Amino acid sequence: MVLKEIWKNGRLKNQPSISQKTEYKEIWKNVLTFLERDLSKGEIATFLGSTELINLHEGKARILCPNRLTMEKLRTRYAAHLAEAFQTVCGGEHQFSFEIKPLENTIPTDSRTASQPSLFHHAPPNGLAASYSFENFVVGLSNQLAVSVARAAVEQPGALHNPLFIYSGVGLGKTHLLHAVGNSVREKTPNARIIYASAERFTSEFIRSIQSQQTAATFRRKFRGVDVLLIDDVQFFASRTASQEEFFNTFNELFLAGKQVVLAADRHPAEFKNIEQRLVSRFAGGMITDIQEPDLDMRLQILRNKAAAQQAEVSEDVLLALAQQLEGSIRQLEGTLHQLLAISQAQKSPPTEELLKAVLRTAPPTSTFIAPQDIISSVCRAYQITSEQLCSANRSREVVLPRQIAAYLLRQISRASLHQIGGFLGGKDHSTILYGLGKIEKQLISDQILKNQVESIRGEILGKNR
Repeated sequence: MVLKEIWKNGRLKNQPSISQKTEYKEIWKNVLTFLERDLSKGEIATFLGSTELINLHEGKARILCPNRLTMEKLRTRYAAHLAEAFQTVCGGEHQFSFEIKPLENTIPTDSRTASQPSLFHHAPPNGLAASYSFENFVVGLSNQLAVSVARAAVEQPGALHNPLFIYSGVGLGKTHLLHAVGNSVREKTPNARIIYASAERFTSEFIRSIQSQQTAATFRRKFRGVDVLLIDDVQFFASRTASQEEFFNTFNELFLAGKQVVLAADRHPAEFKNIEQRLVSRFAGGMITDIQEPDLDMRLQILRNKAAAQQAEVSEDVLLALAQQLEGSIRQLEGTLHQLLAISQAQKSPPTEELLKAVLRTAPPTSTFIAPQDIISSVCRAYQITSEQLCSANRSREVVLPRQIAAYLLRQISRASLHQIGGFLGGKDHSTILYGLGKIEKQLISDQILKNQVESIRGEILGKNR
């Protein structure tokens, strides 16, 4: 691989030439591409989008950070991710040093490159990534409701769907939609005050702000003086009592002022644990919508769009093979395509199916799809009832217990949402499903016989689908 040879031959010296700077940018770009498989787009945009690789020599990498917070995050939270990414991209183990970019740029620049656009840009104060829009968000059956209500919120901010709460599994497009809402509002109303932040960033800034009255006031002006507030990964607030209190007050002030609030999380608000009920009730007080995993046609269209965006020529057969191999996370799908194109570019060869197979061998394994009906059928066989009985309104213990076990296994194995589970089990309300899940989870802790029965059914289901 070309990048590996560059590293091995020691062509990356301490004082980078113009060509070496270009090579650093290419290496860093490929590192970020690799990280997209494991990290959210929000994390990459927040903590890595404004960083730069400024030197790579004899296994030592120097990374320039825009501020101390980013530097500490890279050092403490993302060091292991970076080590794995550099090992894949460059080969060998690496040591990292992190530096804060000075206020006045003292890094030598060349007049020939001064007018060229930089590969990396500092994240804007509002946190929005301009690359995420409704126009480049692929819409399908799995997300069309979420997109529809997000667009409606843009048309009537603070009035129609407020708050708007979007939830889904990892890597299915929640973060993209949040940025798309912010960018669309900004396009319609350039003077609108918009903030995008993860719950972790909100918490970090809040903790720093309580050091003095002045910084506390600045923090509150920042988050309470907006027209649109976009908060990602809301589940991060769990067990953080002070942050929950601050966000509750922030939410109330914005809501009462008619400002739009859009939230995203990895689960329905009713499933939150260690988050105050009054805050959960605020989350559930507006429009709640979910995003499901994309089907084959949607995955294929996503890959076509990504390849076109990178001006890469990839055959339909290769794209179809990739779409068929990877189900579930759009992030993993895009990350694998990026990795395929990076290796193809480095080897100066077209992205073939053979190269794709080599890339997929290094990808995290994907779980085998198990049909919900297979889970329901296994539970019915174990308890000697019919699926019609299981999905009926019968409330006898002989039926209720298997129904709760079916809901539990649908949640654990298929990762189905409460709404989906209710549909699979005869149209039950999501609150009924949530109550049943809570009850069966408590029973499994105290009843060893029941636990063994459930594990036996799970083993049968998973064994048939290996």
